[in-house]
Amino acid sequence: MLDYNLAEKGELSLYEYLYRRIRDDIVSGVLEADDRLPSKRSLAQHLGVSLVTVEGAYAQLVAEGYVRARARSGYFVNALPGLPVRTALVQRSATALPSGVVAPAEAIPKASEDSGELARLWSRALRDALANEPESELFSPAPPQGLWRLRAAIADYLCQTRGMEVDPSCVVVGAGAQTLDNMIVQLLGHELTYGVEDPGYPRLTRLYRANGVKVVHVGLDGEGVRMDEVGAACPDVMHLMPSHQFPTGRVTSIARRYELLGWACAEAGSRWIIEDDYDCEFRLAGRPVPALASIDATGSVIYTNTFSKGLGAALRLAYMVLPGQLMERYGTELGFYSTTVSSVQQVALARLLESGAYERHVARMRKRYRELRDEFADVLAKSGLADRVRMEEADSGLHFVLAVGTSLSEEELVARVAGPGLSPMPLSSCACLPKNRTAPDGLARLVVQYGSLDSEAISAFGAELSRALA
Repeated sequence: MLDYNLAEKGELSLYEYLYRRIRDDIVSGVLEADDRLPSKRSLAQHLGVSLVTVEGAYAQLVAEGYVRARARSGYFVNALPGLPVRTALVQRSATALPSGVVAPAEAIPKASEDSGELARLWSRALRDALANEPESELFSPAPPQGLWRLRAAIADYLCQTRGMEVDPSCVVVGAGAQTLDNMIVQLLGHELTYGVEDPGYPRLTRLYRANGVKVVHVGLDGEGVRMDEVGAACPDVMHLMPSHQFPTGRVTSIARRYELLGWACAEAGSRWIIEDDYDCEFRLAGRPVPALASIDATGSVIYTNTFSKGLGAALRLAYMVLPGQLMERYGTELGFYSTTVSSVQQVALARLLESGAYERHVARMRKRYRELRDEFADVLAKSGLADRVRMEEADSGLHFVLAVGTSLSEEELVARVAGPGLSPMPLSSCACLPKNRTAPDGLARLVVQYGSLDSEAISAFGAELSRALA
């Protein structure tokens, strides 16, 4: 029986403390592959906690791939590859280096969030900054890498929300993901081969090809990008969305994450992983899945993200965290770039992060999106189509995949169900390789983005889907 001292949980919730202790026992080998965990009820009774607490901890372990659930058998520990043991490359720099690059994370086609609320939040942040901050900070040119104050605020935010220990001197702020994506190619080199997920975000392929680099497409399985295809395609760089892949919504399992780090470590300094942490803030069930960069001891992960989902795509605010080796190269080779984000915007964003206002805003949005997702599920459940329609990967982000049993093609299905407020995307349209355009089970799959929908649009979609499948 697992035996933990719950008095040591500190400020953690009971479920998160329990999740962390079991996770750490799995990583350290105390719990071995195929070990059976106690039943939820027996562990709850043994520890003197509620069944809900144990259910939450087990659900998070399953979501991250540490544990698998077997119907009517219980929960079992998954085998984990060994983590690379090479000493991490220097992540901290003695002084802030010149800056200005990266971030293949942002603009995936999506319905815009509540623009009125976002506009009010941002306009209030700008007013507060202009009223309370010294003109010398607001109107002086920011350093190429971005204001230290904002980079420090981002580092603290990543520590709190993504489990990452980040030196602000390794953070680079830029005006949007695409600008930074282009610069990352300059940093790593045009002679390298860049791998992208397939199906994946189509604009990435176009962006890399526009830079004149070789692009290879790597398929997915239930745990993330397929390592056999990585080996066959021989990329030097893998661009991944491990916490919420677009368009499938899949979460890369912890075992696959270890395999990816091992792949990168095998040729340290010439293989890189770009972690595009798309949609990470909007996990709707359990705690956010930790970033791949949070377990990187190899110095091989370039972490990228934007504030586009939280503050709106119109605000071109993106950032990346470079490993120490690349940060030094960046300072030498790309430090001449001027910052692409105004000082006023950087100060306003820093204030939002420092005050906790941004995190509170995200929490409100997360609650709203969870309600929209649940409303979608309720409409589909009442449509009489339960045996033909299934929501997949609906616990993260602002889209889910709708699997449909139909003789219609995905394109025909979209044409019949699209309406003024909602236009799903055929999942097959995001695949570049023919073999990745169809699923083995033969179901049609649509990518449904619901961030700006209302009850009327959701009900209308349910009605149109019922008519299309009649």
